[in-house]
Amino acid sequence: MAPPRKIPASEPTAAKTRVLCVDDNFDMTAVMKIFIDADPQMCCVGCLSSADKLLKEVTRLIKDDDSSPLVVLLDANMPGKVPIVALMELTSAFPEVKVIVCSGQEDEGLINQAMQAGAWGCLSKRDDPEAILEAVRQIAAGKSWARTAAKPYQ
Repeated sequence: MAPPRKIPASEPTAAKTRVLCVDDNFDMTAVMKIFIDADPQMCCVGCLSSADKLLKEVTRLIKDDDSSPLVVLLDANMPGKVPIVALMELTSAFPEVKVIVCSGQEDEGLINQAMQAGAWGCLSKRDDPEAILEAVRQIAAGKSWARTAAKPYQ
């Protein structure tokens, strides 16, 4: 795994994209937090181990700052509230929040279900962290992104 790419200070700065990681795998959220925080365009604003309190946490984050983009990295398979249900609740309450569904399975049916539920993108957990960060950048800029480790779906 390559170290996070540092963006030169001379590049224009805008409001940092805030990223909330929701995954029951502690190692996954710990690694993503390191990579997100190393990118000067982003900051990790928290990690949840289930989707149970996702809506409550996003509500809090929106109250704290509604001016910078918020992207949620949401694991597709976790105990507790079904992530796709949490995704539908979240996108209904906060359509401006962009959600990327991450899965360890490369399942086109899951990708279609996630996109229909309001996800802006889908990723494989096997993707390189830099590819995940690029997806966050693109989605924060308003572009959808559906990709697995094997091939992009666009």
